[in-house]
Formats: sequence, structure tokens, C-alpha cells
Amino acid sequence: MATPANYPLSIRIGDTETVSVTLQDADGVAINITGRTYSAQVREKASSTSALATFTCSIVNAAQGKFACTLSSATTTNLSPANAVWDLQENNGGTITTLMAGEAVISRDVTR
Repeated sequence: MATPANYPLSIRIGDTETVSVTLQDADGVAINITGRTYSAQVREKASSTSALATFTCSIVNAAQGKFACTLSSATTTNLSPANAVWDLQENNGGTITTLMAGEAVISRDVTR
């Protein structure tokens, strides 16, 4: 089992936040992600029963291994300042793999 990449997030309340990913093999060749799905959430802590926010994930270019996960400004507007955690998972034919994880620092925007 591979260790997820450590990827800390800085989320500004009211901003759109996007994590763009390109999957490549060890030689730097794009992995075709056709048929795979992705999901990501922010939680107060890993053991929390409910998510603070859920990303919308979509494949941008399957043959080139590109996908993106986004928190809309409408979603981040409902957040409160916090130190939280997040992760991003891939579902490849029922095999679930956590690709990225880390701290998610949620802070207020100055311009409103």
C-alpha cells in the first residue's frame, strides 16, 4: 500500500478552491484514468463523522491522466476558520486508494 502524497491546503472562506492533478507512472508517462472516479472531503479531524466540505471532482482529460477537484465559493462561504484535515481518493473499479492527504487550514478572506 502506497503512502498518500502530503498536500496541505489553504482554504479561504468565500473563494473557489481547486486541486488539479495529473497522474503519471514512475517514468513520467501519463496514466489513462478512463473509468476512474475521484472524491475528496475536508473534515475537522479524520475521525469526524461528518464532512465540513465535499469537493466536486471531474476528469479533465482521461488519456492524459488529468482531473480536478473543486470547492465552490458557495461551499467555502459556509465554512468557519479552523485547522482541519482533507484527503483525495481514487476509485479504480472498486479499488479505493487515497492519493493525497494533509492539513486544511481554513481562514477568513479580507475582501468581502
